[in-house]
This record gives sequence, C-alpha cells and structure tokens, in this order.
Amino acid sequence: MSNSSLVTCTKISPNKTSPRNHKIDTITIHCAVGQFTAKELINLSNFVKRDPIYGSSCNYAVGCDGSIGLCVEEKDRSWCSSNGPNDHRAVTIEVASDKTHPYKVTDKAYQALIKLLVDICKRNKIKELK
Repeated sequence: MSNSSLVTCTKISPNKTSPRNHKIDTITIHCAVGQFTAKELINLSNFVKRDPIYGSSCNYAVGCDGSIGLCVEEKDRSWCSSNGPNDHRAVTIEVASDKTHPYKVTDKAYQALIKLLVDICKRNKIKELK
C-alpha cells in the first residue's frame, strides 16, 4: 500500500490505528472549517498531540493554496469521521473551507482535491465514487 506522490508536506499523527483492518474502498471528505494550508492543518494540536479520547487525524489534508499534506499513511486508519468501521475502510481527507455555510473551498483546493481523488482511486482500484 502506498501514499500519494502529490503530497507536499508530511507530519504523521500519533492519533491512528495501525494497521487498518479493511481494504480501502471508500473516501470520506470533510470540511476543515478554516482557510488553512495543508501544513497548518496537519500541525493542528488535535492532530499532533496523542489523545485517545479527543485526538483526531486524517489521511490527507488539502490546503486553501492547493497544498496536500499527509497526516496518516494509507496503511493505517485515521481517526477522522467518528466512525471506526468507516475510517478502517476509507481514505479520509480534510479540506480547507470557509467557516460558515456553505463552507466554500478555494478553486486551488478544489483542483488539488480532484487530483488527489483520482490518484487515490487509481492506486486503490476504486472504480466508482458516490
């Protein structure tokens, strides 16, 4: 299992389960609710400080500037969606967004997200996104 070659920065979170217990067949995208760069996202305190109760993480973070950060390797389960079975089967992605509805993302973030989705689907043989 490999990680995306599109990554521009890496900071591996201690908040993860290693290894994941399910084949990757899902992608879960979440709004980060703040116009952060990928480096800023993967350095958020809830990602970098080990906390089995309140800690969180994601596999990838997409910044408002189009940067892509690796927070948890694809071989491991991130603590992203508050749903263990989902996180074991999904590559999880936090995307920088506005802080209020409709949580708009920048054009650069959107384009980077599309490239990352294509890469993840190709490498993990995911044939369809719903």
